[in-house]
Amino acid sequence: MERAGAVPREIHAMLRLLAVEGLNTRRLRELLAAHGCASAILGARSSALGREFNARARSPDTLGLADAQLRWIEETGTQVLVLGGRGYPEALTHLADPPPAVFARGDLSLLDRDIIAIVGTRRCTPYGADVTRQLATLFARAGVPVLSGLARGIDGIAHVAAIEAAGKTVAVLGTGIDVSYPREHRALQEQIAQEGLVLSEFAPGTPGLRHHFPGRNRIIAVLARGVVVVEAPHGSGALHTADHALDVGVEVFAVPGPIGRPESMGTNGLMRVGAHIATCGEDVLQELGIALPPPRVSGPVVQPTTDQGRILAALAEEPVLADDLAIRIGLPPAETLALLLELEVAGAVRRLPGFRFAPVPNVPTVGPAMG
Repeated sequence: MERAGAVPREIHAMLRLLAVEGLNTRRLRELLAAHGCASAILGARSSALGREFNARARSPDTLGLADAQLRWIEETGTQVLVLGGRGYPEALTHLADPPPAVFARGDLSLLDRDIIAIVGTRRCTPYGADVTRQLATLFARAGVPVLSGLARGIDGIAHVAAIEAAGKTVAVLGTGIDVSYPREHRALQEQIAQEGLVLSEFAPGTPGLRHHFPGRNRIIAVLARGVVVVEAPHGSGALHTADHALDVGVEVFAVPGPIGRPESMGTNGLMRVGAHIATCGEDVLQELGIALPPPRVSGPVVQPTTDQGRILAALAEEPVLADDLAIRIGLPPAETLALLLELEVAGAVRRLPGFRFAPVPNVPTVGPAMG
């Protein structure tokens, strides 16, 4: 893809403006509208910024910071897209407060495709984690990039599941594009930058401050064709994302959860106010008019009289701990775990956190079932 975004001189000027303490994004948007570009703002007479802001933009500290940020941008191939300039994501212009600049690492052409966001609580339940994997896997198989915020819990699970299904994923950060938050997602963030797309409205080096994340959520909402909320207690950022989506006319889907659980309060509440009910990924794709992926090729044939066949027969519809399964079928735990891992490699079972396992649907068996 042809490189989009601003040239180094414009990037340096924008970095200086973003570094000016007290110059809010609303005022910066007004200046961009009046002068056309960041370098023109700095080149105008001092009254454009005002004496105090003008002095800050020209201070040695600001110039040194912008120099260091520009070096990192050039070394990593990061693209900087300025509001009103070439390559700026058209969807962001629909926001009431579009970011003056967007920093991007990865494949910007993903923004031209139908994207579905999957969001939810950082403290998800095993049910929420399993549902997220199912959704992200199906969307990836349908060729739909999965969008989320790279947080712990639902977000991170959605990104990983899309990658594992050989799909594409897009992450929007509440930090500078070079900052990993949480830290344990550093490798995942870099993988997404190499294989998908990472976006941020914050200049490199910006830490993950609390007030940044609501802004990140509005970007997730406006980039998506649909937003699926898996689990969200009252006050969750995922609900803020859903609110932003509704504001800009993006379809919102809620996964129903068990009554009375805090993680289900927000999603069940969304259904009361008109969100679509998502009982499976197919519900979402069909509502958005996106073609379902082709049926999976039949999985491996497993003889029901073997120990592996007994394991498949014993697995319930809900995930089962490996140790509990060993007791159920009368095999030593170590042997049961080894067989489960063989079945996982063969595509017959899925491994979930805590060495819990669930069957992959439609794995055929041969011969009569065991009594």
